[in-house]
Amino acid sequence: MSNTLAGVTLEQVSEQTLDLLGDNFWMFSLFARNFSESIRERGDRTITRVPASVSVLDLSNGYTASDVTSTEIEIALSNFKGFSMAFTEFEISKAKSATILERVFTRPAIDATAKAVADDLLALVTPANFPTKQVRTAANFDSDDLADAAATMTTNKVPRGLRSCMLNPQYTSSLSKDGAIGVASAFGNPLPIQENVISTVHGFGISEYQGIPTANNLQGFYAHPSALCIAARQIARPTYGGAEILDVIEPRTGLPIQFRKFFSPREGKYYITCGILYGVAKGLTNSLIRITDI
Repeated sequence: MSNTLAGVTLEQVSEQTLDLLGDNFWMFSLFARNFSESIRERGDRTITRVPASVSVLDLSNGYTASDVTSTEIEIALSNFKGFSMAFTEFEISKAKSATILERVFTRPAIDATAKAVADDLLALVTPANFPTKQVRTAANFDSDDLADAAATMTTNKVPRGLRSCMLNPQYTSSLSKDGAIGVASAFGNPLPIQENVISTVHGFGISEYQGIPTANNLQGFYAHPSALCIAARQIARPTYGGAEILDVIEPRTGLPIQFRKFFSPREGKYYITCGILYGVAKGLTNSLIRITDI
């Protein structure tokens, strides 16, 4: 292999990478997640929980307790993914700029890692896991469809807060052309026209993702965080060797990530790695509505 590398410390790599992770791992903040201290140390699986909706009562005649329910979701920590790059002493000796690592190597590596984690999570969005669907072609998709989905979720007693709608670019484009959104006087915000950004429509935070799996004609989905679950644990630190190790937390999602830098004398190469140990699981069936074109 032949590389071009600028001299860079592990701390610099991790700081640059966290900026990129924040851009690429944003979707995991939309779903139920467990990165707490209690799952850091042992076991090959963890438990998270998603609450059911609650009802408000008239308390003028006294306090009558209502039943509350949470659903236990078991998540196997079965995925260990990331990236690893190695550079020879000769390549490092020729390095001129620290920005080469970010521009040439780090960004595509992180994009690939983020997509791999997202693929595992979104692979759970299937008819078997979430049978409710809304059939609409991209050309006919508009804000009325979001209103219908909101009504369905409310009927299913899905909490109103934190609802999101993830769409592929074609559906986002169609939604942007909706007169109720594209006209600033109607939407109350010029961002759809100025920045091609749609914030919230009928209680759904709108997000665009080009990597939505197309199996079963999936084009997007409406979801509450209780629909999909992800858990992660910080990778164990090795007790041997001379590796430089840095454990960091991605600030937007709380995802624990470990960076390592070490030298292999036999190969004459410096390695820089980034690893994530995580698992995904289906949450509540009624908390997600698939959008299909057939």
